[in-house]
Amino acid sequence: MWNLLAEASSLPEGYQDPGIGTVALYALLGFIVVFIGIAFLVFVIWLIGTLVHKLSGKPMEKGAAPAAVDAKQAEISPAPAYAAGEEPSEETVAVITAAIMAYYAKEKPGCGFTVKRIRKI
Repeated sequence: MWNLLAEASSLPEGYQDPGIGTVALYALLGFIVVFIGIAFLVFVIWLIGTLVHKLSGKPMEKGAAPAAVDAKQAEISPAPAYAAGEEPSEETVAVITAAIMAYYAKEKPGCGFTVKRIRKI
């Protein structure tokens, strides 16, 4: 075999060089087949996900819908300014934690988290 590589002029009998056009066509066909295969796999995975959501009874989440806010909730008061090194009271931390939990309870009921520390940025 090394002899064939070393001597380019001595090709086996009946062997024809396919040319660059044929090789490019084979490469293009290979790329197309792989692309179609990947697209098919993506479609199958999407279909399975849709079926699982329908069978579980939970609606699919298209995105977070904005919550209805009335006028009282829309008023935003400025955050209290704390002196350097001063921490907010435990009551303030509890109120902030309760507000965050109420917000996440609507969007993600299984969301479990704890607030470890609140500090001024």
